[in-house]
Amino acid sequence: MKKTKIFLGGYIDFDNAQNINCRSLCKHLNKKKYIIYTMSLSKIRVNDINIFYCFKPYKFTTFIAMLWGLHKCDIAYLPKHINTPKIIIKLFKLFSKPIFTTIEMNVADRSKINLIDNFGGLKRLNSYFSYVPNIYGITQFIIDNNRSLLPFKDKVLPLGVENDIYVFNQKKNLKKIVFIGSLIKRKRLSDFLSLAVIFPDLEFHIIGQGSDYAELKIKSTSNVFFYGHLKPLEISKTLNIMDLLFLPSRSEGFPKVILEAAASGIPSLVYSDYGASEWINHNENGFIANSYDDVVKIVSILKNDSDLFTSCSKSVVNLANRFDWTETIKIWEKEIENIVNA
Repeated sequence: MKKTKIFLGGYIDFDNAQNINCRSLCKHLNKKKYIIYTMSLSKIRVNDINIFYCFKPYKFTTFIAMLWGLHKCDIAYLPKHINTPKIIIKLFKLFSKPIFTTIEMNVADRSKINLIDNFGGLKRLNSYFSYVPNIYGITQFIIDNNRSLLPFKDKVLPLGVENDIYVFNQKKNLKKIVFIGSLIKRKRLSDFLSLAVIFPDLEFHIIGQGSDYAELKIKSTSNVFFYGHLKPLEISKTLNIMDLLFLPSRSEGFPKVILEAAASGIPSLVYSDYGASEWINHNENGFIANSYDDVVKIVSILKNDSDLFTSCSKSVVNLANRFDWTETIKIWEKEIENIVNA
């Protein structure tokens, strides 16, 4: 059987969402079916993976790497929209090389500099994506809420989680609540700090870094602890001693940290605004709030109802297993085959 040559347009040694996605695809795509080409910013070596090593000036060498990928591949996954020049996707179309991408946030999200802003307007956004025939959302919510802006495929391409680096540890009582993410305004960590004031007998742990760190540190109470940036294995170890993940942001795509927490036996408490009910069943494998008052009520209940909390902790591993890359990759491979054979 002839192998499909695929180019993954992310740096597999750099930790951000799209790059980590490419790294996981490198790991889990069936090497008996695929020859994989990708990029890195260092001299990292990965068995059975063909890597173009970018160097300064990165903008120029990344462009060369993408031309190399165009030459080598049968199909390309290009998730880094702003960093993938329009001329590159035009060349893929010119040489009849199919490409596909994923959208991980609401395109017109007004709580942040959104994809339309990044492209300098809707007209330029549409012009760019007119050369990308296969656009997928990572959740059904993203697809349904952005159909008027981009021609999404009906199929969801979900992100996965590397379950093998996390240790399941069933929780019995709520004592430690953790946040993992960027310390920026959009993440609404004011809710997290307010919760620490209301529940002084609980511990609140913040993992991450960002522009709001100094302000949050000043405003925090003595039961709030800061860790700064942690690498994946460090996060895994830290999650072993946490009980509940609370994400106070009201604007997300599909926070992969929910899956990482789930693999550790930690249920998540999130807001309903970005379609969390698509993967979380309230009071079964996590908790969904419509308002901050709901958050306070849920935490109060969980403090006093250890049976409910233990039950959710036991069930949440099924959420992690559902999105384990060993399962998720089957969806990706099937869709890649559909595109190549179209």
